Amino acid sequence: MEESRKPNHIPKGERIGYVIFSVFLLGYGTYGVWVNDLFVPGRRSRGVHLHDGTAWMMYGAIVCACLVMLSVVVDHYDRRDNETNYRLFADVFKGIGWVMFGVSLLFGFINQPHGS
Repeated sequence: MEESRKPNHIPKGERIGYVIFSVFLLGYGTYGVWVNDLFVPGRRSRGVHLHDGTAWMMYGAIVCACLVMLSVVVDHYDRRDNETNYRLFADVFKGIGWVMFGVSLLFGFINQPHGS
């Protein structure tokens, strides 16, 4: 029986970029929670320093982002017909990650010292 489906193909440069960015992001987040000062730069502001629970919440968002990026890489090498499973996995962790990101920033801005 001839197989008619073609597995996902992700260009090599994109796969390498996802892996490198995931390692960097995870390292940055790990360092931030280790020193209890996870800095999130702002595009139109000075950014925000997250501490304690808000830093851990942002770290959770970072882990979710890394899982989503790495799932794309793993999907490339997985030759089984289960792309929908990877898509569902990515969608779930994107949703969880964005919620954690938003909640973390919201409480981070609320708890930010005023006047600095």
